[in-house]
Amino acid sequence: MGIVLASAALGVVSGGCSSQGAGDGGASDSGAPEAGDSGEQTCPAMPTPLPFVRGSSALPMDGALRINHLQAKATHNSYHLQPSADLIDWAFSHKPLAEQFEQQGVRGVELDVQWSHDCGRLEVFHIGIFDDRTTCRLFTDCLLQIRGWSASHPGHHPLFIQIEPKFALSPQTDESRIQALEKEILAVFERPWLITPDDVRGASPTLAKGIKDHGWPTLGEARGRVLFFLNEGGALRDRYTRDRTSLDGRLLFAEARQDDPVAGVMILNDPIGDSEAIKKALASGYIVRTRADSLPGTLRSTDRSGRDAALAGGAQIVSTDFPAPVEGVPYSLSIPDGTPSRCSPVTAPPGCAPLAIEDPSKLGRK
Repeated sequence: MGIVLASAALGVVSGGCSSQGAGDGGASDSGAPEAGDSGEQTCPAMPTPLPFVRGSSALPMDGALRINHLQAKATHNSYHLQPSADLIDWAFSHKPLAEQFEQQGVRGVELDVQWSHDCGRLEVFHIGIFDDRTTCRLFTDCLLQIRGWSASHPGHHPLFIQIEPKFALSPQTDESRIQALEKEILAVFERPWLITPDDVRGASPTLAKGIKDHGWPTLGEARGRVLFFLNEGGALRDRYTRDRTSLDGRLLFAEARQDDPVAGVMILNDPIGDSEAIKKALASGYIVRTRADSLPGTLRSTDRSGRDAALAGGAQIVSTDFPAPVEGVPYSLSIPDGTPSRCSPVTAPPGCAPLAIEDPSKLGRK
């Protein structure tokens, strides 16, 4: 019921296309647009992309280890601030994205994107009215936080950026929304920053065949870069992947099924119920995103079976609402022996060690 009501109200809430600076933790202006002297809404200018500059530090196994050999901590609804209403399952707040990378060892984020009709731009928040507080209102503001941290820490292993579209889907608008999404990404990151499906497919006929033939890029090739993937398993995914046949020319990987030609990233959120599917996906060389926890209200218990299964199962991207200890919640996620990430206990080759995935002493630019 609440979700339906929120969706109906979304047009009111997403009307204010305001830009918040990095780390701005204020609540959204519930539909009140910014205005100039004339009373008309002011829409922020698009940012200017920066070129990718590779860091000079290399790690000893950079030529042997590949992207799918690591295991990293990610956050769920990474922009989220606790709503003022007493809603226990949304009762969590995240630090701004750059602080998650710097202070909490996070290397994957999830952004829910909404469409602002007034500015023709993407915004980031959960659900209108009920749960719309965010640390970065504009999608490009979120991306600028990511770019800023990445540019000053080029020794990081690739950052994983999960995009979940929350806007209404329609055959009349889906392609224009896809184009807007990619346009805004390229307004922040020049293409060499990105690890794209074409990079992985190479000369193979499909992405899945490319992974089978030659695997993912090495960590040396991927260090300092970002990988986007689409969290949508329905009509928009089918349109983006041309009915699950091709990602040629696209910027994002897409949520896929095991036998799809476009398979590369699998979203299998239940580490216990999906354990067999996770094993099969990892054996095929795919990258898997799973969740260590869900519904914060349940984390007052002592059941840590989901977290333990997520870590032991070997998924590369392990998502949480609690990347660091929080007062009153006897739970948080850390990657065991991570620096801050580690070698996947399932996919990594012999000889892999956490400092070969990422070395904190070699993160910064010399």
